[in-house]
Amino acid sequence: MYNAADRLRELVSDDKVRIVPELHDCASAKAAEMNGFEVIMVSSGDLACALTGVPDLQLLSIDDFCQVTDRITNMTQMPLIIDADDGFGFGRGLNTYVGCKRIMKAGAAGVLVTDTSELGRAGQLPIEDAVLRFKAARDGLDADGRHGFLIARCDTNPEEDFDDCVARLKAYWEAGADMLCILWMHKVKGDKYELCKKLRDACNCPMWYPDICGAAHDPHEITMEQLKDLGNYKLVGVHYSMHAAMLAMLDVGRHVMMEQNNNYVDYHFDDTGYKCFTTMSMFGLTNKYWVDLENSYVREPQDSIAQRNYDYFVRPDDVHDPDKKEK
Repeated sequence: MYNAADRLRELVSDDKVRIVPELHDCASAKAAEMNGFEVIMVSSGDLACALTGVPDLQLLSIDDFCQVTDRITNMTQMPLIIDADDGFGFGRGLNTYVGCKRIMKAGAAGVLVTDTSELGRAGQLPIEDAVLRFKAARDGLDADGRHGFLIARCDTNPEEDFDDCVARLKAYWEAGADMLCILWMHKVKGDKYELCKKLRDACNCPMWYPDICGAAHDPHEITMEQLKDLGNYKLVGVHYSMHAAMLAMLDVGRHVMMEQNNNYVDYHFDDTGYKCFTTMSMFGLTNKYWVDLENSYVREPQDSIAQRNYDYFVRPDDVHDPDKKEK
């Protein structure tokens, strides 16, 4: 039987550094899968905006996280990591335990948990209390024999207090983390590569690099080649999904409003190489997955909704993989 946590551990055991899109729903997960990504994460901030229309104020419930986890993991076998912030609310160890147990039952490969203060207060937990939170996460992830993957995030800025950062990383690793993350890398003013090398020499554990930026926001951002050279960086988070979706919807919607027609979307994205009459075709219609499945349960193909949808919505000029080589 497929086990997402085992698959994630298998992926991070090789010598590759993988970019992990941070996203919010089945559509964004499908796009990541079609692009060839191998691991995905639900961003708590993107999920909050998409699900509630409220920014990332940590108002999401464990039910919100479990629902999106169940839906995404029923659609794809890419290992899914959940950004659980302070452990699913209030920063309380028992909440963390129960939340991690439930999120694994919903199909996640693992979670990222932070050492931030409880109840949304500024700052971090004392290291002793943070260790207890990560132990609670470890126990919840291991409940029912599921052995989920734990990424422990440290919010100490290593330029400001290197020793505290290293002490926390070592303590969190001992508490049961499978991978470690230092949040404030984009606030580092000096050479990020040299700082990451110094951190690796002090605590050589598997690492997650958070929120890799484009040159417009950080001209001195570390490169994927440098991360691979370091050897201990395995996963790299990137936020683009919700950003790109909102920009595209705003742009197309503006033209629909101005021109009072729907012509713009028909041609505007042609230079990307992608084309479709409807995005529905990307979700198991073009490859006939749902068509063949439903047709096996009806006597006549036209009694199949999937067949009728295929006949109308799938078009010969659809292009879902512009990079595919012609045979």
